[in-house]
Amino acid sequence: MPSLAMADQVPWLGRLDCLAARFEAFKSSAFQEPDRKRRQGRFQRILEDICGVVREAEHGASSQLAEVVEEAHELLEACLKYAYSDLGGLSTLNTFAHSDDEPWIDDIMENAGSDIVDEFMRLYTKNLKPGSPAPQLPAFTQIRPWTRSPRPHPLSTRLSRFRPDIVPTATSATPLARAIADARAQLTTDLIPTAYAMSVSSGSSILALACGSGFKARDPILQYYLLGAQPDSHLEGVSMDPGLSSAPQFVATDEGRKLILVADDERIKSFSFASGPNAKVLKRLPNVHTMDSERIYDGPIAVLPNGRVARAGKGKAAIWDLSSPDVQSGPHSSSGSKAHSVVPFADDPSYAPSTWHLHSPTSRLICGERAARSGGYSCIALDLEHGGRRAARYLGHGGDVVRITTSPGDPNLFATAASDGYARLFDVRRPLPVLTIETGIQREGCADVVLVHPDGIPTLFTGGDRTQQIKMWDLREQECVYELSTGNNAVSAMAWDDVRSSLFVATTCPYVNRFGERVGYRRARIPTWATWASVEREYKAYNVDGGAGAQGRGRRVSVKVTKAGDVREDDDDEDDERGYYDMDDDEEEDVEDEIDEAYSADMRWPEKCFHKENYFGYAYDAGEHVLFRWHFKEEPDITQLPASTTSDY
Repeated sequence: MPSLAMADQVPWLGRLDCLAARFEAFKSSAFQEPDRKRRQGRFQRILEDICGVVREAEHGASSQLAEVVEEAHELLEACLKYAYSDLGGLSTLNTFAHSDDEPWIDDIMENAGSDIVDEFMRLYTKNLKPGSPAPQLPAFTQIRPWTRSPRPHPLSTRLSRFRPDIVPTATSATPLARAIADARAQLTTDLIPTAYAMSVSSGSSILALACGSGFKARDPILQYYLLGAQPDSHLEGVSMDPGLSSAPQFVATDEGRKLILVADDERIKSFSFASGPNAKVLKRLPNVHTMDSERIYDGPIAVLPNGRVARAGKGKAAIWDLSSPDVQSGPHSSSGSKAHSVVPFADDPSYAPSTWHLHSPTSRLICGERAARSGGYSCIALDLEHGGRRAARYLGHGGDVVRITTSPGDPNLFATAASDGYARLFDVRRPLPVLTIETGIQREGCADVVLVHPDGIPTLFTGGDRTQQIKMWDLREQECVYELSTGNNAVSAMAWDDVRSSLFVATTCPYVNRFGERVGYRRARIPTWATWASVEREYKAYNVDGGAGAQGRGRRVSVKVTKAGDVREDDDDEDDERGYYDMDDDEEEDVEDEIDEAYSADMRWPEKCFHKENYFGYAYDAGEHVLFRWHFKEEPDITQLPASTTSDY
């Protein structure tokens, strides 16, 4: 490593000044470049070179690193604002903060959504070439049916789709991580209102959702689930009116004080989930605190150490002390108590976080902003305990930072989800991402991220909006292992129950209009192998032949499903210890799926969804806003599946 003296001889700030001049020259000459792709490539290299200067200054241990990061941030912000302006003419950008040592990874199974392309081809033929057969789909949209995809374990859920030739880190020495890598998960669901935010308390006692119902989802709803009392077979939630003026956009939980906090633009209200005299939690949670945000502090909320609640505004944060007797509780008409203190953001009076997450080891808030709210795309660590100063800045986002998550498994890591379609993994001690993950396709935003460390193995779940799925990433292997179905719903929020190894996913059905009516459905075409009856036959075969039968559960048996829906057992004596396999090269050629006409007659499927009926091993359409619980365990019941949308709706 270069010495400190040598590092400071490098004119880092001068190099950034040169890049700023290069950016100005690019703006002056951009319209003289007729090749749009080449023009965008020139702009992309400027962004990459800015991050390259920061990386070199960091590796060189420059004493000017903080100043270099700040100047690089200002230059990147100027570039991004230009790119998304009418002059720049860009709607998306490729990642620009990766390197060979801090790589960019993507899903090897990228596709364009065959159902969407299929619908386009049908309309194209109908309008421009009536009477002609629809042309064959382009090769990049032709996805093999689920029966032609790998499956590592007979108890891998039918609502998963594995990537070929991927061997995750987990082994038999890490049983929970292996169950997650196998997608051995038991699914339970519940119908919910439109969910805007979700929180699991730190001790996994309760799951709380900030929701809206009624016309345009304007009516405020607090939905909660006592996690220790949930049965395996279904979810039992409680929906209640929190007495706010509008639908809450933010929710937080306080495990120590047994509180849920929900907030609209005007107020924050807390509700107690502590047990009463009969050792039971009241169904309608009692209101404990009401706090007046004055329509000034209308950003995210956070529970701070020592019984305090913080809420962000523009350039400052309001703080309430929950132990203070003047924090009002009472009727819905009460406006609540004013903040006990206000902490200005010392380094930027215009900064307005749109999301933040408490980093417990440092008690700092890792914050992200949205351009529509504050005009920028920055991510910082904010220290409210020391005058609201900026403790660190994190570069590399090309869009709004929409979610931030941490994991107790590694105190130095956090992950972000951004509207530019990337999840990013950061080390709190470094200004640039250590890993950049392209989570979707067609530049869709990354809706949410969950970072966990089962058996110490770093694992990331990412949620898709238009791609209507959850992806599981092995961060050591730097690969997408599989995706989980959301029943053709968009992901709204995700949360992890660490005590029960369960992933909660709140989803929104895009085929329900503002009046609550389903629109845009067609008759389903469900293969014989994608029915619930086929799942049941497979599960019985596993239990008889490879599971609880005379041969015991020690023998690893791969149960494969044929296109006719029959179950076939393969004794995988040659499987490696992890049990992963791909489809044999000499298996049957792709043929048209055999459709179960009788079963399909009553079933419906969205006309413009991302996945066809044959993409997963069970054809499931939610048709409603749904909360999913994926409970990962060694022996899940894979027949426990929700009913799909029928004609009787």
